[in-house]
Amino acid sequence: MVNKAKSISLAVVMFGSLGFGANALAADGFYAGAKVQSSTFGHELQRDTGDVSNPSITTFAEESDVAAGVFLGYKLHVTDDAFVAAEVFYNAENAQTTNINNMLQTQLELESTYGINVKAGVDVTDNFAVYGIAGATWLDFDIHNSYPFAPPMRSGSADEVGLSIGAGFEYQVDNAWSVKGEYVQIKDVSFDPLPEVAIPGKINPNEVDYDSLSIAVSYSF
Repeated sequence: MVNKAKSISLAVVMFGSLGFGANALAADGFYAGAKVQSSTFGHELQRDTGDVSNPSITTFAEESDVAAGVFLGYKLHVTDDAFVAAEVFYNAENAQTTNINNMLQTQLELESTYGINVKAGVDVTDNFAVYGIAGATWLDFDIHNSYPFAPPMRSGSADEVGLSIGAGFEYQVDNAWSVKGEYVQIKDVSFDPLPEVAIPGKINPNEVDYDSLSIAVSYSF
């Protein structure tokens, strides 16, 4: 996560240096675009063994993969330099985790993320801007519970919402086209897991984390 933050900071500096001296400010209004991103999906599982000599065990698994998405938004300047924007988005995801806790194996497969973000930022130059991001993101994922040594398996799905926060930059290529880079994270989203395979009705506390580093191309109408 630290490396991702450093990467986007470096990209901000690079695009910012390109922005000085140009004049390609996009008009306010609707915009749409597509993006590719690296998505990291994390799963924390706390399993209560019900034995004083074997207290609850917490394990964590995390995996990253490439995802692709689309978005549609509306941008409005509230002063000459400051602006706000509202954006809806959808990402087709691929990340999955396998978390083994005291012989209970839980596999999560992230299918998609979608939601709405609100952005507030400032124009640094005529064609370079930085902004903060806050919104709501739904995580749609499949769940598989099993034991490593033998079947059976329980399968299901979950669709959980979390608070997304992040930061980004926009470099305006011309009056219509721009390039954007963003980092977004979601922390500690609880979900109702499937009952354990061997102990019907036994539910363990589960949480997921998510973060993404994306590059996008946007077109203003």
